[in-house]
Amino acid sequence: MHVLMLGWEFPPFKSGGLGTYLLGFTRELNKLGVEITFIMPYTGKRIEYDFIRIIQADGFESIGIPSMLTPYMSQQGFEKRGFSTSVYGWSFFQEVEYYNKRAVQIGSTIKCDLIHCHDWMTYPAGIALKKILKKPLVVTLHSNEFDRTGNLCPNPFIMAIERQGLLEADLVITVSNYEKRQLVERYGIPSEKIFVVHNAIDLDHYKQVPVEKYLNDRVVLFVGRLTIQKGCDFFLDAAKLVLEKIPNVRFIIVGSGDMMFSLIQKSIDLGISHRVHFVGFDPDVRKYYSIADVFVMPSVSEPFGLTALEAMACNVPVIVSKQSGVSEVVRNCLKVDFWDVRELANKIISLLMYPPLHIELKENSHKEIRRFRTWRNVASECIELYKKVLP
Repeated sequence: MHVLMLGWEFPPFKSGGLGTYLLGFTRELNKLGVEITFIMPYTGKRIEYDFIRIIQADGFESIGIPSMLTPYMSQQGFEKRGFSTSVYGWSFFQEVEYYNKRAVQIGSTIKCDLIHCHDWMTYPAGIALKKILKKPLVVTLHSNEFDRTGNLCPNPFIMAIERQGLLEADLVITVSNYEKRQLVERYGIPSEKIFVVHNAIDLDHYKQVPVEKYLNDRVVLFVGRLTIQKGCDFFLDAAKLVLEKIPNVRFIIVGSGDMMFSLIQKSIDLGISHRVHFVGFDPDVRKYYSIADVFVMPSVSEPFGLTALEAMACNVPVIVSKQSGVSEVVRNCLKVDFWDVRELANKIISLLMYPPLHIELKENSHKEIRRFRTWRNVASECIELYKKVLP
């Protein structure tokens, strides 16, 4: 089986969970006998793996400007998504349009059995290639426009592309039942067309690493893009309440995004900036998990939430929002509505002040993650779904 796959990032070039997903998924897919050709935006650097053929849409039409597509985050931010310019001077939608144009040109020359697209930035090319190559189209939706905007002012242009891709696909994969319900209710996609394949964890990679703590303060950790979707503003509100009870706590925020400066200002306005540390984006978050006493994922709308699994694998007690996909598959964690800041603070305080609760949750969650599904499970389930649409 040869799969032509389209996505907008692949390690080491990644901005979030999709890169982590694609690395684990495609590696195991190849071990099960699937050949993969992956078309991604141009990075300017060579990316080589022995289990996947990666083609970058660099454009032999010689436009002369590399397009490193980084949706939802850039050095200048996307406060006005779709209108502000990227670091290369192109608008965000121009980069998406150019990537899809090149993906069609490149993909139309490749012999394959089916096409698999990841998220809306690749859907136009996937639809075109389905018609050109006359091959079935499978799409995976890792996050929809309502998720990314926190259900506030979703972009109608992006919504239209998402809906068209979902309708044109022969089969749709989502990463949680939470996400599937949204596609049925918000986009009108037939339920029988959507299949749920939950995410997995690479336990060989995510484990505690030796890190020296220079301070005796307790550490509460947030990892994620600094966007409205991830709920970091609620994290800061909870931090304020926690510090009123326990002064010797430090709140570490790992990630970057368009809300970075507003969140820094909010920490100042709350009077807690001396206890909040913004460390920016870091591709290796294991050192932060290794010093954390509590991990918090307060997402407003999270299709899955791989960071929660990563923290559990690194032996950290986890608090997740109920508005997430991971909350439906993990038992040994604390769950809270993202908007209930006082309850979130109470749960953080409980884990920091009551050692028996902290120890029990940490031990049980670590046992649970050791038995959790692997990327081999994800690859096997997707192969069975591929067979549903293949002749």
